[in-house]
Amino acid sequence: MHFISRTIVATAVALTAFSAVAKPNEAAISQQLEKVGLTPSSIASSPIPGLNEVVTERGVIYTTDDGKYFVVGHLYENSGAQPVNLTEQKMAKMNKDKIAAMEKDMIVYPAKNEKYVVTVFTDTSCGYCRKLHNEIKGYNAEGITVRYLAFPRGGERSGNFNQMSTIWGAKDRAKAMDDAKSGNFDQSKITPRPDLVRAQYELGVAMGVNGTPAIVLADGTMIPGYQPPAALRQLLDSQPKS
Repeated sequence: MHFISRTIVATAVALTAFSAVAKPNEAAISQQLEKVGLTPSSIASSPIPGLNEVVTERGVIYTTDDGKYFVVGHLYENSGAQPVNLTEQKMAKMNKDKIAAMEKDMIVYPAKNEKYVVTVFTDTSCGYCRKLHNEIKGYNAEGITVRYLAFPRGGERSGNFNQMSTIWGAKDRAKAMDDAKSGNFDQSKITPRPDLVRAQYELGVAMGVNGTPAIVLADGTMIPGYQPPAALRQLLDSQPKS
């Protein structure tokens, strides 16, 4: 099930009216969400009374205490000088933890003088992914280490799913990726690893990736789409230092 993220506007009063109990009925919420193919991994109160933050395999959604109503989108706090995207903050922390679990299977292009590390969900059939890859040396020159995870956009139905599985099965994955992105990849003698590509694709779906390249920063924040090396470095320099 694919959701389009939309901003949640001021609906606190209406949503509170939907709440029939004082605290979330986790069993009822789980049962209601199962009807639309979602399985909660955690249920917690949100800052809005009667509205609960539910983490699912497809991201964060918000439900009433009885699970009969749910909202898909981003929740903002508007009490300061600028609105704060609470949903994005939650997703970023989750993404950071999930990405860390995949580090051993990434294809890494390290910067000699590393200042930043980004993880890119890539697809060998994607034009902008090829453009990004052709500029790997530019990213490295900017002090940016690039790490790849596989995201064949159609999943196992993708025409290049087997090619990407073979890249991850190669002894030298970086060379295999270079060859595939340049159109010179001979995959005939390599045993594919569809299990790795499947797991990485499913991770991307869980993180909300819906196109490639998708760039994930060290803090788990995701930037959809291609960014030139100098522009990405400028963006990274502008991020708050932890």
